[in-house]
Amino acid sequence: MKRPVAALGSSLLASVVAGFSAPAWAGESLDIEIARPTFSPDAMPGFESTSFNRTGTWRAGLQFQYDRDPLLLFKFSDEIGAVVSNRDTVYLGVAWQASRRIGFRVVLPGAFQWGSEVPTLSGDGVGVGDASVGARVRLVDSAHFDVEADTDLYAPTSTVDGYFGERSVRLNIGGVVAAKTGRSGFDLSLHTLLRPPVDSQYDFVLGSELAASLGYHYDVWVGHASLHTALLGRAGYDHFLDSPAENPFAWMSGLTVLPRKDLQVDALIGRGLTAGYGTPQLRATLAVTYIHRPKLKAAPVVEEKAPTEVLPEDVEFAPEPEKPPEPPKWAAGELARVEAQQIVIRDPIQFELGTDHILPESEPTLRAIAQVLENRPEILSVVIEGHASEEGSFIYNYNLSLTRALAINRRLVEVGVHPARLSCRGMGETQPIAAVTATMTPEEAEATLAQNRRVIFHIVRQLKPGEPWPDYGTTVKVPWTGDERAVPPNPPPLVAPEPEKAKNANPLDEESE
Repeated sequence: MKRPVAALGSSLLASVVAGFSAPAWAGESLDIEIARPTFSPDAMPGFESTSFNRTGTWRAGLQFQYDRDPLLLFKFSDEIGAVVSNRDTVYLGVAWQASRRIGFRVVLPGAFQWGSEVPTLSGDGVGVGDASVGARVRLVDSAHFDVEADTDLYAPTSTVDGYFGERSVRLNIGGVVAAKTGRSGFDLSLHTLLRPPVDSQYDFVLGSELAASLGYHYDVWVGHASLHTALLGRAGYDHFLDSPAENPFAWMSGLTVLPRKDLQVDALIGRGLTAGYGTPQLRATLAVTYIHRPKLKAAPVVEEKAPTEVLPEDVEFAPEPEKPPEPPKWAAGELARVEAQQIVIRDPIQFELGTDHILPESEPTLRAIAQVLENRPEILSVVIEGHASEEGSFIYNYNLSLTRALAINRRLVEVGVHPARLSCRGMGETQPIAAVTATMTPEEAEATLAQNRRVIFHIVRQLKPGEPWPDYGTTVKVPWTGDERAVPPNPPPLVAPEPEKAKNANPLDEESE
């Protein structure tokens, strides 16, 4: 007759009712891993994310992991010893972005265990784990809120009786919800693992379970380094949150660094927080991932063919259109000026990667735009139009281009431009001015994409001669704070210029008048 489990310590396998003379038990073919790597973009190793790369991008990586005492054996309240004392695990994974909303992955684990303190249950040695294939689908993608769904199928390819995997097929289904604000982000992951019951015959039955994690990340250096931390756990449906052995919880934190655009390095440390299988006394992880982003297809090349007919000599050809004149050179210290129906700027406005935060080096340009509007009060309305490159989804790029235009609008108002003279719109990636080709180097491709990340200042209305000035009042409230400030008085009204006298006019006409 089986007895109830009594659990103490950082990790628990099962309680033992009598000796260790029994042969190898079913639980030795058990996957004890609590955080399996996904090789998803912007995800801490062992966790899922809502980020997606450009279509055709593939990621290949190695994750090295050390666990201390991830599986202990207890007899009632007394610890017998570590069944798995030391484990070195290597995960090889490949992920491929099939489209903007769908991705696939394959992961194969291998491990080496040593130092087991329970010889009759030892799984020491070298082995492989259960290979998995998975898919991800983007459901919602916005500037501040993302949702994705994913699934992984685990095949029984593991070494028998090594605690590397199980003897039946398992299916993991779930999703992630993420919220982003500035440099910070939160994500909540919920997954259910469906498996046939695994009976250890030692008062421990492993069945289907619910896994959850709550994570937070902060971008220390946008696009280059970020900090992560997360709490994770799982609970068996048969003994939901009432059996310590089947309800483990753990904590992990780490650093992600991108020394290059095609290389990502992750370092993590963690440990188990409660009793439960797979929660180690110590976990240390190092992951290295190579990222290959495809170049866009080049436009087809049209071969010129030699003419097959000889044209007669008296055929006249239309003259070639004249090239537009080159814009005048920028004067020393000049950062913004009016050209045709636009306010053009010498240097593009710089933002933090993926955000609407304007970098300090663009402050002089914004003040120069404000000065142009102060010097040209007849400019009544300017539309700030944001554009993005093609990286990311259409809705993400639209939201990013719009929020960046709004950020510029806000800053111009802060430095003195009347809000009635400004409006904003986002164009996303719909109007690129340059295209990436297959012959470009990564540096040339990035420079081309940077041209498409731009802001245009369209002059849409100017005061006409004789037209009355708008009534701006004597004060104005800043829209997002309600603070009042004085408005400068209107300049004198514009007067239409007198028409010039016709050239070659008869001088006698003046005398006759």
